[in-house]
Order: sequence, then C-alpha cells, then structure tokens
Amino acid sequence: MPQNFLTRDALSLLKQKSMLVALFVLAVSVAGYLYYFSIADYHRLPKVESAIQAPLKQLPNFSQYTDVKAKKDKFFAMLYPILANENQHVLVLRKAIIELETLTELNEQQLKWLSDVATFYKVDSTLPHEQQFSTLLRRIDIVPISLALTQAAIESGWGTSRFAQQANNLFGQWCFTKGCGVVPSARDSGKGHEVATFPTVNHAVRAYIRNLNTHPAYNQLRKERAKIRTNGEIITGIALAPALINYSEEGALYVNKVVKFIKQNKLQRFNQQFNHSPLSK
Repeated sequence: MPQNFLTRDALSLLKQKSMLVALFVLAVSVAGYLYYFSIADYHRLPKVESAIQAPLKQLPNFSQYTDVKAKKDKFFAMLYPILANENQHVLVLRKAIIELETLTELNEQQLKWLSDVATFYKVDSTLPHEQQFSTLLRRIDIVPISLALTQAAIESGWGTSRFAQQANNLFGQWCFTKGCGVVPSARDSGKGHEVATFPTVNHAVRAYIRNLNTHPAYNQLRKERAKIRTNGEIITGIALAPALINYSEEGALYVNKVVKFIKQNKLQRFNQQFNHSPLSK
C-alpha cells in the first residue's frame, strides 16, 4: 500500500529546497527592484518639455466666419487639444515631483533632473529640497482650460488679430529683445517691448502656461490654486480669474470681463477632465 506521507528525511530535504527557491525568488526580486530604481527610474522621468505632437504652424483665417457660433466652435475646437496636451504634461511633471519627494535620498540623475525642472520653472535649485519641492508643486499645476480659452479669445480677438495671425500670439505676450517679435503700432515712445512671435500655436500655449506658473505677477494665482487643490475642490477659471488683475492694464475690469466670458460661453464644461485625472492628485 503506497504511503501518503513523506519520511522525516524527505520532508527535511523538501523544506530545504523550498527555502532555497524562496531565497532565490527574493534575491531576484530585490535585484529587479534595485535595477528598476537605480537605472530605469531615471529614464522614466519625463522630459522637462514634451515633444510637440502635430504642431499647428499657423492659425486658420477666423475672419472668414460670418456666423459667430461657427467661429466660436472652430476656435475652441482648434485650441482645446493643444491646451489639453500641455496641461497633461504639466500633470506628468507634477506626479514625478510628488514621487521624488517621497524618496529619502535622490541619486545623481534624479538630482540633475530636479535641477533642470527648477531652472525651467524659475526656482532656485540651491534651495533645500523640501523648499524646492513645495515651490515646484505650487508652480507645476494646470491652468484651467476655461481660463485659457477665455484669455486666448479676448487677447486675440478670436484669433483674428494681427499678432495672432502674423506671430501665433494668442495671449498678448511680450518679449524684450529687438527682433524677437512684432513691434506694436501703438507702442509708446521710449518703450522697447515687442509682441512675441512663436513658431507654432503650441509654443504660444506652452509659453502662456509657463508665464502664469512662474511670473511674480501671478503669485497670488498660484497660491489660490494650491489652496483649492489642498481643499480637494475643482480648479476653475472663475476661481482663479481675480488673481489676473495684473494681466491687463484694465485691472479689475479685465477680471470681470474674463468671468463674464466664461459664464456666457459655458466654458465651465472644460474644467472636468484634468481635475479628475489621477495625475492631478
């Protein structure tokens, strides 16, 4: 009659083999873990600036539209995916910063990446890491699409202005090096600014988002956005609009114009996608 149990020696041998297998699996797992975080981890860190996909090199001629609704729909449809892509990359960077913040020590490559991000977002890379992370997380965040669409429409006259058509400049951004853009016809005597020229509409959108995320004039906007995120609320254009009082010489009148525009065009509908993205946490 066959035995349905193992002898003591056989059981002991089986236990030894099982232990060796377990140790081997553990060793492989640890080696894989270390390999992932010491080599592959750096290579999965996102580029500071993402490659621009399907660049829009020139705006359509929006003056051809005699129907106001058709012009608005075309304008929003043209600009929305560009804004979405740029905001998505901002969230990818934000996620990477959050992950690095949890590590007790950063390797050389991670430190280099962090320094590059700090430089792009105009943060002093010599600051203690804790201060760098907190400042970067306040700067690396989305600009509500409802706000961006509104400002683009207002500043460019629905894409029909000379600066929009000749320089892809939708947001009225200035530059200060001779030849960097288009000279405004109404520029005051003694002033040297120009309206910046961008190679694509995508570059104009990227520069606009970076401007709001770095310029001292919009520090209050970043503080308000961080407060909204901390409270777990939705970041909206209407909520951030009051912090744009320095964006235009019109001041409070400009803020009221932005809020009214968002409401009239029902642009709140564009706020949902990025507020509910897992990357936005």
